Amino acid sequence: GIVVDEAMRTEDPAVWAVGDAIEIYNPTLGDQWQVAMAGPANRQGRLAADNIMGKGRKYRGTIGTSVLRCFDLTAACTGVNERTVKQRGLPYKAIHIFPKNHAGYYPGSKAISLKLVFNPQTGAIYGAQCVGAALVHNRIDVIATAMVAGQTVEDLAHLELCYAPPFGTAKDPVNYAGMVAQDVMDGLIDTCTFDELPALLARPDVALLDVRTPKEVAASQIA
Repeated sequence: GIVVDEAMRTEDPAVWAVGDAIEIYNPTLGDQWQVAMAGPANRQGRLAADNIMGKGRKYRGTIGTSVLRCFDLTAACTGVNERTVKQRGLPYKAIHIFPKNHAGYYPGSKAISLKLVFNPQTGAIYGAQCVGAALVHNRIDVIATAMVAGQTVEDLAHLELCYAPPFGTAKDPVNYAGMVAQDVMDGLIDTCTFDELPALLARPDVALLDVRTPKEVAASQIA
């Protein structure tokens, strides 16, 4: 990619570059990466134009917040995923929660799947991914804003977000994710992912307890 500084200027002081072709600062990991997205490209274009006119503005980086639609589902993400963090050898924990997109007693509520990847030592947020039928990108937008502001999982638990039964839950999924992360950091709980389960079940001191009701099992199951 084309290397630019915080002002979008290349090594030639008379040449500026923005958009898909440039290498840009990644605030999550502290290095450079390329992100082909319209939102950052538009902001970079405005900033470059301002700096050409002598404004002296600095681009703060791109964390990679995006969303897509696939038939009846929406998927959104921000920051980096678990695979990237693992490859970098960074300390991390990943939590998965499955709250309703709005109050369960209000018609039309559906579960969403939200994954949060964070540093268990500092609470810094590496990234998040969310999939569901509705109100998915709203949650990722909130987490992306928290990341840009330098907030931690502790802050997620304390955010005051809009609530009414048609639009959310009294404990918003973002709050919920922050609270679960708090419990992990405090040592109150630990989590495991599906790929870790076989090794855990091979231990004599571990038992698998299925707490689903018969109705829940009949409604949906992976295996």
